[in-house]
Amino acid sequence: MKASSLFLRTGALAAIFGMGLGISMGITQDHTLRSVHAHINLVGWASMFLFGLYYHVVPAADSKLAKIHYYVALPGFLAMMAGVAGLMLGNGSFEPLAIVGSLVTFASMLIFAWNVFSTTKSSAASKPAAVAPAR
Repeated sequence: MKASSLFLRTGALAAIFGMGLGISMGITQDHTLRSVHAHINLVGWASMFLFGLYYHVVPAADSKLAKIHYYVALPGFLAMMAGVAGLMLGNGSFEPLAIVGSLVTFASMLIFAWNVFSTTKSSAASKPAAVAPAR
């Protein structure tokens, strides 16, 4: 499976979990996990889905490096969410997991940035892609 599909599917699942957590917090009026909710929606839903869209729109970027990006991003995201959840629930022993997950997530963003800079033209003279006329 292409990295674009992996990221898009992961982003969609993160949206479901993030919204579900938000709804649950609203129903129970317990907002202890609000940071987890925010990070699931930002890092999981928004970032993962945007990565997938980029890789879909720029097929040259959907390469082995994109797969490496995914397999670094996913465990980083999961570790960060587990670590932040543990911390928000009052268990300080989750701090190392939150730190490692955050650093791995940052590393995945560096991989993405490298891929973007490697697969986009830097020439000011490059023209945008032509749009096919509507039929």
